[in-house]
Amino acid sequence: MNPVKINVYISSDKADGKYRQMLLDWLYPMRDEVNLWYDQPPAPPPALPLPWQILLFWYVPRDHSREDYFKKMQKRKERAHIYLFLTSYKSLINNGIQGDISLAVNRRIATGDDLNPLVFPVLLSPSHWQQYSGLAGYKPLGLKKTLAEVKPVEEGFLQLTDQLAKYIKVLQRRLTEERFYQSRPVQADAGLPAPPIRATPYLGDDDEATEIPESIELELPEWLGWALIAFLIVLTYRSLQPAIPQPTTRYRSYDERQIEYQRTVPMIPSEEPIEFPPPD
Repeated sequence: MNPVKINVYISSDKADGKYRQMLLDWLYPMRDEVNLWYDQPPAPPPALPLPWQILLFWYVPRDHSREDYFKKMQKRKERAHIYLFLTSYKSLINNGIQGDISLAVNRRIATGDDLNPLVFPVLLSPSHWQQYSGLAGYKPLGLKKTLAEVKPVEEGFLQLTDQLAKYIKVLQRRLTEERFYQSRPVQADAGLPAPPIRATPYLGDDDEATEIPESIELELPEWLGWALIAFLIVLTYRSLQPAIPQPTTRYRSYDERQIEYQRTVPMIPSEEPIEFPPPD
């Protein structure tokens, strides 16, 4: 049985992107054992070229790629095994991060089982995170100092990744055992007490629900838009021109065609025989 791949979700403020990228670089060697998830929504689609804005003035495009992204990202947050919260004074005023903290804490305390997700603050800079954050009851990962105070900063990331690797190995072993336990055909025995309530962690049985497809942008050529506008202008101009009169042929009426002209001397055969002169 293949081991369960651990899902690590990293929540951070946009201003702390430098530290997040450094953490991703340090965790990159673990890519075979973990999935590194973080929020990085795609950019909004670019505006349509001017001619297409004129032609499609009534059309309001929907950003399907971003809508699908946020749905997939929500599923990732709900199926993460480890949450890493990059904590700084900027993250304390980020409503999105506070929502992620609430989700992670609620999942953690759902049943109190060891298979529930792990929650770790990662201290980036001094802040009042213990007073104004839901992470106050969780032990920070890495050194007791913030990464901004560690010199060199690589020493702080080294300690952080070493500790995280130990948690990943233990959690991966437990989740693999749990998947094996759930896959066994077990029959209920009469008279035995019901099994205790167990946590239901994500065991990698629906990875397609968390895969984010690449966004495909439809580019409309600007020259084609101008060509369509020119064609419509010519077509409209020609339709507004007055019609050119066409020559008509006058046909006689039916009564006129039925008139018989009377001859002055009608050619009526004579009743008397006509004698022709003899030939010479």
